[in-house]
Amino acid sequence: MKPLQIHELNSIYDMLSLKGKVAFVTGGAGGIGRSCAAGLAEAGADVVLMDIPVKEDVLRANCEAIEKRYGSKTMYVMGDVSKEEDVIRMIDETVQQMGRLDIVFANAGVGGRDDNPGQIEAAEWRKVIDIDLTGVFLVDRTAANVMKKLGNGGSIINTASMSGHIINKGSRADMSKHMAAYAAAKAGVIQFTKSMGVSYVEDNIRCNSISPGMILSGLHDNMDMEALEAFVADSVPMNRFASLNEIMGIVVFLASDLSSYATGSDFVIDGGVTIW
Repeated sequence: MKPLQIHELNSIYDMLSLKGKVAFVTGGAGGIGRSCAAGLAEAGADVVLMDIPVKEDVLRANCEAIEKRYGSKTMYVMGDVSKEEDVIRMIDETVQQMGRLDIVFANAGVGGRDDNPGQIEAAEWRKVIDIDLTGVFLVDRTAANVMKKLGNGGSIINTASMSGHIINKGSRADMSKHMAAYAAAKAGVIQFTKSMGVSYVEDNIRCNSISPGMILSGLHDNMDMEALEAFVADSVPMNRFASLNEIMGIVVFLASDLSSYATGSDFVIDGGVTIW
C-alpha cells in the first residue's frame, strides 16, 4: 500500500459533508445540544432533538429555527435518558420517522450540587450518575445496536467534561466546591467511550467523547457567576469563557469522515485548564 499523492486526496469539503445522514441529539433543549444540532444540520444532516417533556416548547422552537435556517428535516422526541424503555422508544421513533441513524450525540446531562464526597446525599449522587453516566450508556448501547442492525456504520459522540480529567478547584474558604458526583460521572463517560470504541470497531461504528471546559451554555445559569468568573480568571489560560460557536466544530468533525480514523478518543476543549 502506497501513500496517496496530492491528486488522489479526497476533498476536505466532501469529507465534512453529512448530507443524507440522520443525527440524534440528546439534551437538545440546552445550549450545547441546540448549537451542535444546528452545526450538524448546516453540514447537511437531518436532526432529531431529544429532551425531557417539560422542555417540549423549547425543543419545538429549536427544531423550527434549524429547519428555517438550514432547510434540514427535523423532529423532536421526549423522554428520560436514564430510563431504558424511554431510550429504546426514542431511537425507534427516530428510525421509523427518519429512515436511518448515522450520528448520535449523547449530550444530555445535569451539573449536580457542589458538595464534596463527605457532604453529598446518596439521592443526589444517584441522580447525577443515572443521567450523566447511565444515560450515556443506555443511549450509546441502544444506538450502536440499531446502527449495527442497519449495517451502515455510524459515529457516536459523548459529552464528557474537563471535570472528568481534573477535580474542580474550590476556594480555601469553601472546599466543598468540587462537584464530586459530576466529576466521577464524566470520568466514567471517558472510559466508557473507550470501551464502546473498541467494542463496535468491526461494525464501522466509531465512538469518541468531548470534554468541554467553561462554556456559556446554560448549564451554569443557576450557579454563582462571581465564583465562576473568579475560577476563569485564576485557572483558564485563555482567561475567558467559551461560546457555543466554539463547541460546534469538534462535534461536526467527529460526526464526519474527516475523523474516520478516530475512535475511543477524548477531545478536550477547555481554554487550557488541564494544561496546569
